[in-house]
Amino acid sequence: MNTYPFLIHQDALGGALHRLDLRTQRYDEKWLQELLRQQPDILPVAEIETIFSPLASIGREVSTDVGLIDNLFISHRGYLVLVETKLWRNPGAKREVVAQAIDYASSLSKWSYKQLNDVTKAYTKKYEQGEKKLFEWVEQQCGPIEEGREFFEEVVAKNLRLGRFLTVIVGDKIRHSIIEMLNYANTYPHLAMDVAMVELQCYHWNSKQEWPILVIPRVVSRTEIVERSIVQITVHQDGTYQTEVRQEKSQEEKKGRKRVTLTEEAFWELLQGRQPEAYDRVRSLIDLYQKREGMAIDPTEGAIVVRLGVQDTGQQISVFFVDKNAELCVWPKTIREQLVKKVGMSASVVDSYETAMRGILNMPKIRQNFALNIAEVMIEEFTKAVDTFCDDIQSADLEV
Repeated sequence: MNTYPFLIHQDALGGALHRLDLRTQRYDEKWLQELLRQQPDILPVAEIETIFSPLASIGREVSTDVGLIDNLFISHRGYLVLVETKLWRNPGAKREVVAQAIDYASSLSKWSYKQLNDVTKAYTKKYEQGEKKLFEWVEQQCGPIEEGREFFEEVVAKNLRLGRFLTVIVGDKIRHSIIEMLNYANTYPHLAMDVAMVELQCYHWNSKQEWPILVIPRVVSRTEIVERSIVQITVHQDGTYQTEVRQEKSQEEKKGRKRVTLTEEAFWELLQGRQPEAYDRVRSLIDLYQKREGMAIDPTEGAIVVRLGVQDTGQQISVFFVDKNAELCVWPKTIREQLVKKVGMSASVVDSYETAMRGILNMPKIRQNFALNIAEVMIEEFTKAVDTFCDDIQSADLEV
């Protein structure tokens, strides 16, 4: 049975929106590229990795040594998103599109920051109000970059060198044969990126009226990174170059840690740059709770949150988090809302935790949110209070 989105007015009148026939000539791939160029937010990249959002468009039909990248974007944190557009009715929308997209990413991994900056200047000169450099354009589109130009340029250069990209294949319908190719994508030794399939479902209100149309984006599938690779390019005096690709275990894997997401990698890099003396201490604390049953580690761009799953409820409690300045944070008010209002547990459990943490983090009575640099925290006392709190939650009865 088919289901449709409905457009309803205040008086309850309206009707169903019907999906456009995939054979329609209402739009082509060029239109799809222009749609994405003007509306980068239509790509649901935050569902894949938060580090890829928000996006700024920096290129359309970008020339590489293996062909043209349909659309090129960069996130506020310096992570590239490559887009290849394919329509269902286009006979080229077949399995080879995955290999093609990977070739583009491989080519891009040989680029320098300067080359990407030149592409951005050409793009802004053509489509915007004058030529702008990459850093300036990203700040204009996405807001101030807190870490500054030098840090941004270092991140972009490193991502290019390591091939840390997101490649998105976008179409009005994604063929099953393409989805099956995602596992094959992981066999490429130079692949240090995610490949995702995004379907843009297009609906119309009235078949007699061509516009407007409703576009609903949906992530259909994505790769799971098996290994990240190091791409080393040696430039010889005669101008030729040699590319060497090797798959290596990261420092985290060598220490027995599981593979982290790009978002978490970005957090650790940022923390190490800001608070190098606190890095190992934070790392040890997070590793401790990453191994605990029932605990989840939720990385964001600016913090890592340690959550506890409350048994038989499906709810998670934000027990504590560490931000990019190595501040160890506990927010009792948020915990109270999660545990008392949503779960229905006695407030006394939160009261005990708040009292313990107020003392450990040396917070005055007027402070509602607690934060103290990890260097000033007695970790043994802190973890003891966290463990007691988690035990109290798991053993407590829910209020009726």
